[in-house]
Formats: sequence, C-alpha cells, structure tokens
Amino acid sequence: MEDRFLALETSLNTILDRNVEKDVRIEELEKIEEYAEGLVNLSKEKKASLKAVMKAFERELFDRKISEECIGGYYLILKELLNMEQGWKGKKCIVYGNNWLSDEIENKMRAKNYIVFNWSAVNPDYLDEFDLYILCDEPLKIYGISEIEDKEKLVKLWDYLKYKYVVFPSVYDTLMNLEKSAGDEVKGIVTGGRNVGNAIRSDLLHINAVSVANRSQDVFYDFKLFCQAYESMPGLEYAIIGLTPYSLRYDTSKSKAEWRRCLVYYPVVETMHNCKGAEQLIELYKTEQTKVRRHFETGYLESLFDVFKEMGYKPEIGGNAVFDDTALTQEMTEHNIREISALYSRPYTDILLQNRVLLEEYVHFCNMKGIKVIFFIPPYTKWYKEHMKKSYYEELLSALKILCPKYDAQLIDMMNVSLPDSCFKDYANINNIGAVKVASYINEALDNK
Repeated sequence: MEDRFLALETSLNTILDRNVEKDVRIEELEKIEEYAEGLVNLSKEKKASLKAVMKAFERELFDRKISEECIGGYYLILKELLNMEQGWKGKKCIVYGNNWLSDEIENKMRAKNYIVFNWSAVNPDYLDEFDLYILCDEPLKIYGISEIEDKEKLVKLWDYLKYKYVVFPSVYDTLMNLEKSAGDEVKGIVTGGRNVGNAIRSDLLHINAVSVANRSQDVFYDFKLFCQAYESMPGLEYAIIGLTPYSLRYDTSKSKAEWRRCLVYYPVVETMHNCKGAEQLIELYKTEQTKVRRHFETGYLESLFDVFKEMGYKPEIGGNAVFDDTALTQEMTEHNIREISALYSRPYTDILLQNRVLLEEYVHFCNMKGIKVIFFIPPYTKWYKEHMKKSYYEELLSALKILCPKYDAQLIDMMNVSLPDSCFKDYANINNIGAVKVASYINEALDNK
C-alpha cells in the first residue's frame, strides 16, 4: 500500500522545486489537500486555515504572479498547519488517551525517534498507515481501536500497568519496598489486611521490621509475600501474622471483583489461587506483558510508578482522623452495617478448611526457619464489635489455641482491649494515635522474647 505520509511530503517538496511547471504544482497542491484530509484530523480552525491557504496558493500559481520566495513561504505555512516541521520519514505511532500516562508516553516515544500522533488528530480511516498504537487509557469506543487490523502493533500499556499498580497501588508499593528493604538487617515482617496495616506501624517497633499488609489481602497472599520477603532477608527473626476475626473465611479470589487484585500478585506468586476460569485472563496479561516489554525497558516501566504517585496517590495507612459514631448519619450507618454484614456472611466451609491448612503451613515454615511467630488480632471500636458475627472470631481463636503451643507461637489479641474512639480513624481502623498504643503491646512481646 502507498505510504500516504511520504506521498504528502513528496507533494510538498515537489511544489518547492523551481524546475517544476505551474500545472504540475497545482496538481500536487490538490493531492496535498486530499492526503491531509485523510491522514490528519485537523480542528475546524485549522481546516479553515488550510483551505484558505490552499485557495490563495492555487490562485497565485494559476495567475503566474507568485515568486519563488512566496512559494517557500506557503510551503512553510502548510508544513506548520499539517504538523510536518520535523518530516514524516520514520516510525509513526498513535498515543491514545488524555491523562498523565499519555502525556508521559508521547514524550517517551519522541525520545525513541517516533513521530507521535495523539489519537484525537488522526483519521480512523487511515489507521493502517501507522507503525505502533499505544493505549494509555481504558479502551473506550471513541478510540476506534477495533479498526486496527494488525493487533501485534497495538500495545495496551494501560491494561498492563493497571494490573501492576493503577488498580491496587498499595500492593505494588509493598513489592517495591521489599526490594529496597532487602538485607539481613530486617528482623521482622508484618503481614495482614488493611486493619493490620493501619494498626501496626513498623517504624514504631523496637526491631527493624517491614510491613507487607495490604487492603483485601488474605492468608494465602500473606504467606506468599512472607516467603518472597524471606528470600532476600536472611536475618528474619519474627513473623507478626496479623489476622482479622473473619480471616479464616476470607479469600481474595472468591469474588470476581477481586480477580484484578489477584492479577497484581500474579507476577510474584505465579498463580491466581482460587480464581476458577482465570486462564484466559492470565494469557491476556502475558500477551500484553510481552508486547509492552518489547517497547519499554523494565527500569522505565518502574519509573512510571513515580509519575503515578506524583499525580496524587498516597498510601492509605495511618492518618489522624477520629471516629465518632454519634456523628454518623443514618445513610453512613446503614452503609457501614452493610460492609460488616458482607464480611461476616461467608458460608464457605471449603475456604475455612483451606485457610486453616494455609495458616498452619505458614507457622510451620517459620518454625522450621527458626522464626518466632506472633499472632496479632487488632483492636476494634465498640460500634464494630456490636455489629460483627462473634462465631467467626471464636473459630479463629479456636484454631490459634491449637497452633500457639504446637509451634511455640504467641498471641496478642486486642479484640477485648477497649480503646477509646479517639484511637480509630473509622469504625474498623486504627489511626496514628491508636498505632502508638498497639506498638506498646507488640514491643513488650518483642522485648521479652
């Protein structure tokens, strides 16, 4: 197929040639208008300007009153209108999206000597003229990516980064922190869900510890992340295993809504755990990963997380907000009750049995490596405890009472510690004031060994 970009540039250069006759120049001018209409989706203002310039140029050529100097002037004006100042001989790509990522990738591709077009300035009828298509946003219909015939040229960078950190940045932040913290100086690892991450601030502990606690993280991923940390932290002495009252019945992969989170863990654990039928999702991820890495080096992809953080991402751990149940509106109260009800409505006997086995494997692994286990159940507001299902908590205690003497583990259970609401930022999560209180309990256990 004819390369219309080069044809357009050739037509412009032909007009500039002093040895070309007037009639030929007029013919080439008509070609320029045809090519520009197809290749460059100009704004209304630019279209009007282009049309006016074309008419004036053609009239002067027809009247034979134009000088070569004026022809050169028209030439420069046309190049500027068509965004051709740098020429179009080379690799060309379209960047889709209008966000922080699209801006960054446009600059990156220019640095890689690509001629870069924003999707909004491209005619969809001529998509086959480009060498690469980079999607930096959700594949909305307005982008017209379904019209791209060669799917190998389509790089869904947004989809790839979405499962790296855009959907659940805290997990990626944790993995990056593990790499930075590697070494035998680290003596403790904290695992658990959001409640544990808020309750245990590693910087308040009397040992050098790293927290890998994350929102919606279950026992399976707790154990997997601990093993990941252990490989690069040979000096580990303590595993602080944080558990919620419903931990034994919680499985991140049980809900399809959480499969995206499981995909974030996938590069580390290489499994989607209990996500049945997720093979196609994994295959799609691997396909996009291969294409992305073909065009972008690993170091650059990691640096995009820093750009993402600059756009406003902040870790959710900690905070100085104070919970006040008297300030809750009826709507907020009903919402909170629905959330708690969802956590304590998990009749999954299979998950209960799996998590008991997983928890014992976790403790057994630590015991074999000479790592002391401290089980930790965080404190909760009085309001939370009034609405939770006590039977789940009793199941957990029953399991821990077997594991602790068997593996010489210790239990710090703060469920029955009555902390004032000033220690909580919401009905279930400790704030910075409460974290100091929690640290005193854990440090006492650490100091006494």
